[in-house]
Amino acid sequence: MSSSNSSPYAGDRPGLLIAHVGPAEPIDEGAATYRTRQPCRALGEVPDVGVISGSILSPGLFDSRVLINADVLVIRDVADPDLLPIVAARRRRRKLTVYEITRHLFAAPPTAHEPAARFPDLVQRSLRPLLARQADCLQVSTPALDAHCAALNPRRAVFPNQLWDAPPPSPARRPDRVVIGWAGSRVHRDDLRAVIPALAGILERHPEVEVAVMTEDILRPLLDPLPAGRVSFTPWGALASYYRFLETIDIGIAPLAPTPYNRSLADTRFMEYAAHGVLAVCADLEPYREVVRPGETGYLFADAAELETVLERALVEGDVRAAIPARAARYVASERLERRHARDRLGFYLSVAAQMGFEIKGRHRTVFPPSDLRDERHAAMTFEDSRYLMLGAGEVERLLEEGLRHKHVGEIAEARRCFLAAGRLAPRSHLPPLLLGGVEAPAAAIEALSRAEALNATSCQAAYLRGVRLLEIGDVSDAAAAFERARSIAPGYGAPQERLGMLAEAAGRTDDACRLFEEAALQNPTFALPIARLAEIAQRNGKIDKAVGLLERILADDPDLSLTNFLLGRAYVELHRYHQARVHLLRAVDASEDRAAVLTALATAERGLGNHDAAKIALEEARVIGM
Repeated sequence: MSSSNSSPYAGDRPGLLIAHVGPAEPIDEGAATYRTRQPCRALGEVPDVGVISGSILSPGLFDSRVLINADVLVIRDVADPDLLPIVAARRRRRKLTVYEITRHLFAAPPTAHEPAARFPDLVQRSLRPLLARQADCLQVSTPALDAHCAALNPRRAVFPNQLWDAPPPSPARRPDRVVIGWAGSRVHRDDLRAVIPALAGILERHPEVEVAVMTEDILRPLLDPLPAGRVSFTPWGALASYYRFLETIDIGIAPLAPTPYNRSLADTRFMEYAAHGVLAVCADLEPYREVVRPGETGYLFADAAELETVLERALVEGDVRAAIPARAARYVASERLERRHARDRLGFYLSVAAQMGFEIKGRHRTVFPPSDLRDERHAAMTFEDSRYLMLGAGEVERLLEEGLRHKHVGEIAEARRCFLAAGRLAPRSHLPPLLLGGVEAPAAAIEALSRAEALNATSCQAAYLRGVRLLEIGDVSDAAAAFERARSIAPGYGAPQERLGMLAEAAGRTDDACRLFEEAALQNPTFALPIARLAEIAQRNGKIDKAVGLLERILADDPDLSLTNFLLGRAYVELHRYHQARVHLLRAVDASEDRAAVLTALATAERGLGNHDAAKIALEEARVIGM
């Protein structure tokens, strides 16, 4: 890697410019490596193609207008409403926009210990599906995600994660010791917990075996049932440190609970094991079923008992244990290297552009990289033999990302400090004042958001958030004007219409409210709030069947959402359909912000089913919560 000023391609005018924007994330971790850096670098090696990437917090992407001007824009997993007017402008200019999804749209890993994850932001929750619908095409990382997202866009392609380099020859293994390893963050806590009994049994019977774990310190107590002298712990770190960890293990396990989130994951763990000469023992689930051929390239297991059996077999059959990783490495070297798939991506983009009637290649040849991005403050990186410029390592991005992390854990003063410092470094960027608007007191927040609007006139998010903060101080008139501005900038957003509908309903203008809620639901079909509002109005007016129909529609897409499960369960209670009510209220109770209300409705359903003891327990819990 090198700086942008030393790129051998500086000053070129490629015939096709691709821009890639991803979420705010460390650029040295797995997602950024496999889904941004490697694909962009490989595309940049294709003749006459230039690529620029950055995160949604990279001021250079906005300042240079590359998001508007690039021939192809790839948006990876970003849920940002300010991309909506950009996508619309690109469509008017007949430029191709691709949305990329690499994780389940609604399901999440088990993070109930983190309160922020329990109550989803319903506006944010709707934005990835909305952007996927509005983009010209969709690319995903797994076949499971392709099936999950099939209704969002008819033009789709699956591009799995790949490796950059072919695996080197496997290192010699010690014949007198076998290390079984696992690595994962806290979101895979339950996966680790599930295999501890199997590992304990193996350690008890095989004195030559040790266990190595790389994870966060908070998970360390899960290892207590294992003999301490035969377990090594490595702190969770960046991708490079994970690769070093893999060099120390012989057998790698990949347990996964059969959840929607896990089923949509990529087969990256198998690929990484294969690349490091590690025998892969993987859960018998979608990520691994197609790539792991039992006894040939690895092993599969259905549960902890079968894992123990598979490990016993691998330990006894030493020659087989050595041969399987070699075959897996040959498969990876022949099929899973990034460069070999670059033209597949490019071909997909050109094919969709032809379908859309967009002539994107060679239409405008601009200097690469844009002059705005050559400034050292962007800390852009380039790569040998690739016409690729990677943003994301600048001080402004670092401060903004750090500020968001502080905000997430409630450290508001530290978040404010970071956003102010970023603003001083990038006074022309709308991003620092936009984020500052989420941590300042209302008056200062309104001023910051007004500044963000002045710096970026197409920021519907700044206008919408300014309306939210104006409501906090009771300024209904100016709040309504701010929501109307956001609505005009991005009609497909839906959130401004929902807020305007709430204001109309509060003013007694129910017909206007219903019209606005219907507009919001039509523009953003995955946004649950306007549909929930319409259902509540219908239920108040005695139109229970209509309310049920509305709620069942949104639950078809997002079956685990607490709000709609609660409202549907309450509607079923009114219809005396207690069995159905109980099902939905049980789904709603754990993630509900108003747990007492859900428990009260659940008690009614239980009583209707004759479960009087369960009804008493639910009512007592609701009473305790309300104290």
